[in-house]
Amino acid sequence: MSGIVIVESSSTLSHLLQRTLSASKQSADKVLVSYAEASQVIAAVEAGQAKYRVLILGAPQRAQPEFEAILETLGKGAAASLAVLVLTHEKTPLLSDWLARRRNAFLLLWSNFGRIPAALKQLLPPEIERAEPGGVAIVAVERPATAPPLKVLFVDDSQSVRFAYRQLLENNGFVVDTAASIQEGFAKGQSGAYDLAILDYYLPDGSGDELTRKFVESPTTQHMPIAIITGSYKDAIIKKCLEAGAMECMFKNEVLELTLVRIKALARTIQTQKSIEADRQRLGGILRSVGDGVYGVDGQGVITFVNPAAIRLLNFLDEEDLIGKTAHSLFHFAAEDGEPVSSSESALSKAYANGQELNGHETVFWTRLGQPLPVECTVLSLAISGRREGTVVVFRNISERKSADRLRWELQHDQLTGLANRRHLIQSLTQELERRRERGGYSALLYIDIDRFHAIVENSGQQAADRVLADVGQLLSQRLRQDDLVARLEDDHFAMVLSNVQLENLFTIADGLRELLKDARYLMYGRPAMVSGSVGVAILSGDAPSGEYVLEHARLACQDAKRRGRDQTQIYVAGADARIARELDAGWIVRLKDALHEDRFVLLMQPILPMPVLRDVDEAALRNQAWRLLQHTGGEALFEVLIRMINRDGQIVSPSVFVPLAERVGMMPKIDLWVIGRALKFLAALDADSRVGLTINLSNATLQDADSMKLIDNLIAGSGVSAERVIFEVTETSEIGSLHTARRFIQSLRKQGVRFALDDFGTGFSSISHLKHLPVDFVKIEGSFVADLGESARDRTMVASMVALAHALDLKVIAEHVGSAHTLKWVAESGADYGQGHYLGEPLKVEDIDFRLLRLPKAAAA
Repeated sequence: MSGIVIVESSSTLSHLLQRTLSASKQSADKVLVSYAEASQVIAAVEAGQAKYRVLILGAPQRAQPEFEAILETLGKGAAASLAVLVLTHEKTPLLSDWLARRRNAFLLLWSNFGRIPAALKQLLPPEIERAEPGGVAIVAVERPATAPPLKVLFVDDSQSVRFAYRQLLENNGFVVDTAASIQEGFAKGQSGAYDLAILDYYLPDGSGDELTRKFVESPTTQHMPIAIITGSYKDAIIKKCLEAGAMECMFKNEVLELTLVRIKALARTIQTQKSIEADRQRLGGILRSVGDGVYGVDGQGVITFVNPAAIRLLNFLDEEDLIGKTAHSLFHFAAEDGEPVSSSESALSKAYANGQELNGHETVFWTRLGQPLPVECTVLSLAISGRREGTVVVFRNISERKSADRLRWELQHDQLTGLANRRHLIQSLTQELERRRERGGYSALLYIDIDRFHAIVENSGQQAADRVLADVGQLLSQRLRQDDLVARLEDDHFAMVLSNVQLENLFTIADGLRELLKDARYLMYGRPAMVSGSVGVAILSGDAPSGEYVLEHARLACQDAKRRGRDQTQIYVAGADARIARELDAGWIVRLKDALHEDRFVLLMQPILPMPVLRDVDEAALRNQAWRLLQHTGGEALFEVLIRMINRDGQIVSPSVFVPLAERVGMMPKIDLWVIGRALKFLAALDADSRVGLTINLSNATLQDADSMKLIDNLIAGSGVSAERVIFEVTETSEIGSLHTARRFIQSLRKQGVRFALDDFGTGFSSISHLKHLPVDFVKIEGSFVADLGESARDRTMVASMVALAHALDLKVIAEHVGSAHTLKWVAESGADYGQGHYLGEPLKVEDIDFRLLRLPKAAAA
């Protein structure tokens, strides 16, 4: 019995635990799925009815009374002696306090589950076991308290001498056997039972040096120490004996005490050698019995010894295949992917050379058959008498553990992008909500949907679409902070958890991530195209009931962003979250009012070019200030007025960031009036014969505000500017709340000569209705149709149909988002009257355009 009990309610995590134990040659006696069952087991331990060594306890993600009761029980009585390993998704104050008060307990995060075997080893005392073939043996080696007495063979032809020396040696702790001749002594020596032979030189059937040679030549006694004892002092005799193999020569006429001292000195040497040999045999036995591979190398990485397990794991035939060769050249010469690793770059080779110790080092060894073997190594410096003599490496096969790691990874991650999956996201959201409940503050969840992804699949193929998904995942991952998370939910939907954010910065951060998507590119018919996405944002506070609740709100916000025309960012605030709404709105109201008061909005101009002037124009002319082409038209020179906000730190804030929030907090009418006032002032400052006309965006909120309409009417009337030079753009996707109010406003201004354009035409279901009820002069086709004209036959058909419809109603057509010469060609062929987009001119500051060049011809002016 292992004495291990597992308590884990999740079948997946329980299976992972059992596989991890199996990988370390362990198993559980009991696997429980509820804390009630665990309480019964603990009760049995307290009653002495069961004996277990360790309890592996999975902590719940949320506090449960049953779990807290178990912790309390484990802290008292007989249960307090039970070792406990707690596995948790997050360390909590409850667990920290309990661990501080309890001995023999250990806590691990599930993210570090690979350390479970090491934690169990730390909790459990080693047992004395017998080694099983192929298994890991835990060996306790006990040395005898005192060394056994040495056994001496004393050979002499004199009975009285034999008796005297026998008595002397036995009285001093030796075990003595005697013989009277070479023949008898050699026969007894073949038993191999003696630690030392003492031989008389003169024997009846020969001399002591002869018997010495016989012992040395015999395999049984060749290592037995031999001493000669003689009454002769002749150098020739002493020399013959030493040359035959004797260790020592002693003399019979010396006092016995001196002879005894010499024999004891020999005995100490023999005992030392026996101890060294015993240690060597014990070490050899341990090396042979352990299931882990063990090998030793010198400073150059040359293998000096290797145990059978290492030979088996590396699939070599014998130790001779390894000893004397470098470990790097034999089995750690390449990385897991087969890419060669030089000796100078190898962590193990560096450790051999520098004496560096490594613990838990994971790498790949390559077997004799060329198969990769994932291993975990412990590298120890080998020191003898304080001097480094090489390095010992202990390694084990972690293939099963790697398989368990892979299984857990696959359960938590998306296979295509390597990002977290929906399961992992929900777990992280749950943990983030718990943190917000404990610490307060806000976090955010972003729901990101790639725009028109189906068109990428249809026109570029699934492989290109998959590449886009992987690139988007990589781009988003680059913006992660320590506690953030990015996940792929399904198809082209991604999610990001942004931990601990400031509400006033949230929209800027989210919109920056939306802009980041445009760094992803894909090829469509051999030409690069840009990715865009819509972003929905939900705010996490401690009041949110669940992660699924927050995710659904983020998804709804993303839907709103797509309805507003795609490539937008939208924040969702539930009606019940009045406090969040107030904080979010209050921050932006202050920022927007300050920007208006401090005049930190700036106007940019983007040219709207008539199609005739674009015929046969080359890209060089467009790059060299495309607005100059308007010099040659003689007709109206149109520019769209675009607005940017400048933070106090000088950072430019895109309208896609502040406009949606300004609409929500009721600030758009004030901003629209500011823009109209500045635009009219600009037109008034131009020469009287200027051909310049401006298109100005009006928000839905302004269209519905009667006071704003009066102010606009007054601004135009008091500006001295011809109303015909002003074109207001009404966004079709703005879901105009009251067509009757908007129509009345438009008709009122049209009487003064103001013209109107229906912007983003084609994105909503009410496009035709707006054309019917709103008296506009221009239609601006939504940019996403135009951007894909070169690739999508469906879009070309739709654009041609919209152009034909507009012309039938006597309306001019402006095609937005013209981004390439190819798109310009298709726009012209579809019949559009004007083109606008980055290919035809970037938005420029007013001072960067010489409006003096855009005057009426002299004859016309006269």
